[in-house]
Amino acid sequence: MTIARRRLLQLAAGIATLPVLVSTARAETYPARPIRVIVPQAAGGAADISARLIGQWLSERLGQPCTIENRPGAGGNIGTEAVVTSAPDGHTLLLAGSFNAISVISHRSPGSCEIRSSWPCILPFRPGPWSS
Repeated sequence: MTIARRRLLQLAAGIATLPVLVSTARAETYPARPIRVIVPQAAGGAADISARLIGQWLSERLGQPCTIENRPGAGGNIGTEAVVTSAPDGHTLLLAGSFNAISVISHRSPGSCEIRSSWPCILPFRPGPWSS
């Protein structure tokens, strides 16, 4: 198999410019600002305590403060909608649990938010056997 001279020059030029392109294409470090975790349940419950423990762990690992914001109401729809309508930059997270699954099934209105399109920003929550 022979390679045409033109093809060989194209490959050589591509290989020569590759280090220049890689050095200029650097991504922004994540997280660039504080992380916000929204809990769609009232403060003081199992979801809130778990979110605060997760937030502390995230702050230690990522080096950015992590704030926990409780947004109860409408079966978790208010907090979920706050996450879905936030900027899609990964700095706003949702602590989701069975309450979100029940809410999505029981509230099928045209104005309800789509949780399926926002799956990467959700922290799944499953209470342990000690919670009531």
